[in-house]
Amino acid sequence: MLINEWQTGIRLNEAIQQHRLSDFSLWLAFLSPAVEEFAQFYTPDTQSARFQPDLYQQLGIQQARPFSFLPEDEVHLKQQATAFQQGGAVALHLMQCLQGAPLVMEDNKQKLPDEVKSGLSLHARRHLVQQKPEMMVADPTALYEILNQLHA
Repeated sequence: MLINEWQTGIRLNEAIQQHRLSDFSLWLAFLSPAVEEFAQFYTPDTQSARFQPDLYQQLGIQQARPFSFLPEDEVHLKQQATAFQQGGAVALHLMQCLQGAPLVMEDNKQKLPDEVKSGLSLHARRHLVQQKPEMMVADPTALYEILNQLHA
């Protein structure tokens, strides 16, 4: 599977120089549409640890609750049912605003129905399994040789 333009070698360049626009369009269609995978942006990950201030703690706010069912949600749901029986819809609405309720039983971001997966492109399926393309090792001496050939 083609991801970056360096995987095509010199085919893209030859197609442009020889005015074969159909070949050029074909090679471009094979490439990944994800911008972050373009050759100029695909750089090695740095392992430097950066300082990340905990803004939630500094500002004293709570993080957003996950969409999935948590163990303490059972107690909250019982409290909401009691509030509905005693105070009606207004009390239930207030309890829901204060505590929130789970939206799904399981929050699995990787779970997609098979009919949705079958409609995805190869690049989107590769993103689902989180495959990264192989890094091309840069050779500075090769650039020097190419520059010498151009000047000759």
